[in-house]
Amino acid sequence: MQVRHFSPNLAVILIILVMTLSGCSRSPNPRFYTLSALPDQFAAARASQWQNAVVGIGPIRMADYLDQSQIVTRTGDNQLVKDEFNRWGGPFKNNFTNVLADNIGSLLPTQQIHLFPWRQAVPIDFQVAVDVVRCDGRLGEAAVLETRWSLFQGPEKKLITTRRASITEPVTGPDYADLVAAQSRAVGRLSQEIVQAIKGAGRL
Repeated sequence: MQVRHFSPNLAVILIILVMTLSGCSRSPNPRFYTLSALPDQFAAARASQWQNAVVGIGPIRMADYLDQSQIVTRTGDNQLVKDEFNRWGGPFKNNFTNVLADNIGSLLPTQQIHLFPWRQAVPIDFQVAVDVVRCDGRLGEAAVLETRWSLFQGPEKKLITTRRASITEPVTGPDYADLVAAQSRAVGRLSQEIVQAIKGAGRL
């Protein structure tokens, strides 16, 4: 009976090949992000005529391309990139809505903020409806938020104003954390614009 012996060099090559294939099979761990509300420095004084205002936020409608977990960037005017390893920490629509509500509640200020759909018995003083047309950007360059929003007043839902907002915020660094920070600032600017319209509508 003939016994064949493996060459030590062949064994080393096989080990290296297995280690290489094992390393290639590992994917980078995904990173998760959320929008953040305006810092406390933007909060209005607690004693104001708006502290008892009841504000309804919604409905909020998102462009179809934003309805996903991947963060979307642009490499050109008409080209979108979805990143598998940089994702939102939850549904983007929910995150956007909650941050907008927190900002408006802080800027007025009022704690009477209700998210759509609210109970019919809730006496809404002002309702804010938003269509998010665009919310993306280019890494290292700028974040862009484009919306159409409307403000309604009272139980009869009297239309106060309908506006289109196009907001650009510079991205101050090269990575996704910097892009999301710029997007948060853009939502903050939209919140300030909405609060100005509420205050311009007149006294409660």
